[in-house]
Amino acid sequence: MGTKNKAGEKLIFIDSNIWCYYFDKRLPEHQLVREPIRQILLSPQQIICNTIVVMEIAHYLVRHFGKDEARSKIEHFIKLGNLNILDFDAKTMAESIDNLLNYNYSHGLGGRDSTILASMNLHNVKTLITHDDAFKRLSNKTHYNIIDSVAENQ
Repeated sequence: MGTKNKAGEKLIFIDSNIWCYYFDKRLPEHQLVREPIRQILLSPQQIICNTIVVMEIAHYLVRHFGKDEARSKIEHFIKLGNLNILDFDAKTMAESIDNLLNYNYSHGLGGRDSTILASMNLHNVKTLITHDDAFKRLSNKTHYNIIDSVAENQ
Protein backbone atom coordinates (compact mmCIF):
# COMPACT_ATOMS: atom_id res chain seq x y z
CA MET A 1 0.00 0.00 0.00
CA GLY A 2 1.07 3.56 -0.58
CA THR A 3 3.74 5.12 -2.69
CA LYS A 4 7.16 6.37 -1.72
CA ASN A 5 8.24 9.92 -1.10
CA LYS A 6 11.62 11.35 -2.12
CA ALA A 7 13.35 9.58 0.76
CA GLY A 8 11.88 6.24 -0.35
CA GLU A 9 9.43 5.94 2.55
CA LYS A 10 5.99 4.50 1.87
CA LEU A 11 3.25 7.06 2.46
CA ILE A 12 -0.43 6.58 3.20
CA PHE A 13 -3.20 8.87 4.45
CA ILE A 14 -5.79 7.35 6.79
CA ASP A 15 -9.07 9.26 7.00
CA SER A 16 -10.59 10.26 10.33
CA ASN A 17 -13.53 7.87 10.01
CA ILE A 18 -11.13 4.90 9.96
CA TRP A 19 -9.29 6.22 13.03
CA CYS A 20 -12.60 6.73 14.88
CA TYR A 21 -13.60 3.13 14.09
CA TYR A 22 -10.16 1.97 15.23
CA PHE A 23 -10.29 3.79 18.58
CA ASP A 24 -13.94 3.02 19.41
CA LYS A 25 -14.44 -0.69 20.09
CA ARG A 26 -18.18 -0.13 20.48
CA LEU A 27 -18.62 0.56 16.76
CA PRO A 28 -19.41 -2.38 14.46
CA GLU A 29 -16.76 -1.13 12.01
CA HIS A 30 -14.06 -1.50 14.67
CA GLN A 31 -13.60 -5.21 13.96
CA LEU A 32 -13.32 -4.48 10.24
CA VAL A 33 -10.51 -1.92 10.54
CA ARG A 34 -8.63 -3.12 13.63
CA GLU A 35 -6.36 -5.65 11.94
CA PRO A 36 -5.62 -3.70 8.72
CA ILE A 37 -4.67 -0.61 10.75
CA ARG A 38 -2.64 -2.67 13.21
CA GLN A 39 -0.68 -4.13 10.29
CA ILE A 40 0.06 -0.63 8.97
CA LEU A 41 1.14 0.54 12.43
CA LEU A 42 3.56 -2.38 12.68
CA SER A 43 4.96 -1.81 9.20
CA PRO A 44 7.55 0.70 7.95
CA GLN A 45 4.79 2.60 6.14
CA GLN A 46 4.63 6.27 7.00
CA ILE A 47 1.16 7.59 7.79
CA ILE A 48 0.35 11.15 6.82
CA CYS A 49 -2.33 13.18 8.58
CA ASN A 50 -3.06 16.89 8.70
CA THR A 51 -3.94 19.00 11.72
CA ILE A 52 -7.56 19.39 10.57
CA VAL A 53 -8.05 15.61 10.62
CA VAL A 54 -6.28 15.31 13.98
CA MET A 55 -8.75 17.81 15.43
CA GLU A 56 -11.69 15.90 13.95
CA ILE A 57 -10.46 12.66 15.56
CA ALA A 58 -9.86 14.46 18.87
CA HIS A 59 -13.35 15.97 18.71
CA TYR A 60 -14.90 12.53 18.15
CA LEU A 61 -12.96 11.03 21.06
CA VAL A 62 -13.86 13.88 23.43
CA ARG A 63 -17.55 13.57 22.51
CA HIS A 64 -17.67 9.79 22.97
CA PHE A 65 -15.32 9.10 25.88
CA GLY A 66 -14.63 10.56 29.30
CA LYS A 67 -11.91 13.19 29.63
CA ASP A 68 -9.12 10.86 30.81
CA GLU A 69 -9.83 8.12 28.27
CA ALA A 70 -10.18 10.64 25.45
CA ARG A 71 -6.88 12.30 26.42
CA SER A 72 -5.14 8.92 26.56
CA LYS A 73 -6.41 7.92 23.11
CA ILE A 74 -5.51 11.31 21.61
CA GLU A 75 -2.01 11.21 23.07
CA HIS A 76 -1.54 7.63 21.86
CA PHE A 77 -2.64 8.67 18.37
CA ILE A 78 -0.44 11.76 18.00
CA LYS A 79 2.60 9.90 19.34
CA LEU A 80 2.44 7.01 16.87
CA GLY A 81 5.96 6.38 15.62
CA ASN A 82 5.07 6.29 11.93
CA LEU A 83 2.53 9.15 11.98
CA ASN A 84 3.56 12.42 10.35
CA ILE A 85 1.24 15.31 11.21
CA LEU A 86 1.24 18.04 8.58
CA ASP A 87 0.51 21.66 9.43
CA PHE A 88 -2.43 23.30 7.71
CA ASP A 89 -0.66 26.28 6.18
CA ALA A 90 -1.65 28.90 3.59
CA LYS A 91 -0.47 26.76 0.66
CA THR A 92 -2.54 23.79 1.86
CA MET A 93 -5.50 26.08 2.44
CA ALA A 94 -5.33 27.49 -1.11
CA GLU A 95 -5.18 24.01 -2.64
CA SER A 96 -8.00 22.87 -0.33
CA ILE A 97 -10.20 25.71 -1.57
CA ASP A 98 -9.42 24.75 -5.18
CA ASN A 99 -10.39 21.14 -4.40
CA LEU A 100 -13.61 22.31 -2.77
CA LEU A 101 -14.52 24.43 -5.79
CA ASN A 102 -13.60 21.68 -8.26
CA TYR A 103 -15.25 18.72 -6.53
CA ASN A 104 -17.96 19.90 -4.14
CA TYR A 105 -20.64 20.53 -6.73
CA SER A 106 -19.90 17.46 -8.84
CA HIS A 107 -18.88 14.88 -6.23
CA GLY A 108 -20.05 16.20 -2.85
CA LEU A 109 -16.54 16.69 -1.50
CA GLY A 110 -16.63 18.72 1.73
CA GLY A 111 -14.18 21.15 3.28
CA ARG A 112 -12.33 18.68 5.50
CA ASP A 113 -12.11 16.15 2.68
CA SER A 114 -10.68 18.90 0.47
CA THR A 115 -7.86 19.35 2.99
CA ILE A 116 -7.07 15.65 2.76
CA LEU A 117 -6.70 15.80 -1.03
CA ALA A 118 -4.55 18.92 -0.74
CA SER A 119 -2.26 17.32 1.86
CA MET A 120 -1.97 14.18 -0.25
CA ASN A 121 -1.13 16.12 -3.38
CA LEU A 122 1.39 18.44 -1.73
CA HIS A 123 3.22 15.51 -0.10
CA ASN A 124 3.02 13.00 -2.96
CA VAL A 125 0.74 10.57 -1.12
CA LYS A 126 -1.17 8.31 -3.50
CA THR A 127 -3.10 6.02 -1.13
CA LEU A 128 -6.05 6.93 1.08
CA ILE A 129 -7.84 4.56 3.42
CA THR A 130 -11.36 5.83 3.99
CA HIS A 131 -14.99 4.80 4.34
CA ASP A 132 -16.19 8.04 2.74
CA ASP A 133 -18.44 7.80 -0.31
CA ALA A 134 -17.32 11.18 -1.67
CA PHE A 135 -13.78 9.86 -2.12
CA LYS A 136 -15.11 6.71 -3.78
CA ARG A 137 -17.12 8.83 -6.24
CA LEU A 138 -14.03 10.91 -6.91
CA SER A 139 -11.61 7.99 -7.36
CA ASN A 140 -12.11 7.74 -11.13
CA LYS A 141 -11.31 11.46 -11.54
CA THR A 142 -8.07 11.40 -9.59
CA HIS A 143 -4.84 9.41 -9.56
CA TYR A 144 -5.35 8.30 -5.95
CA ASN A 145 -5.70 4.74 -4.74
CA ILE A 146 -8.83 4.76 -2.53
CA ILE A 147 -9.09 1.81 -0.16
CA ASP A 148 -12.24 1.16 1.86
CA SER A 149 -11.06 -1.28 4.51
CA VAL A 150 -14.58 -1.49 5.94
CA ALA A 151 -16.17 -2.61 2.65
CA GLU A 152 -13.21 -4.89 1.85
CA ASN A 153 -13.53 -6.74 5.17
CA GLN A 154 -17.31 -7.19 5.39
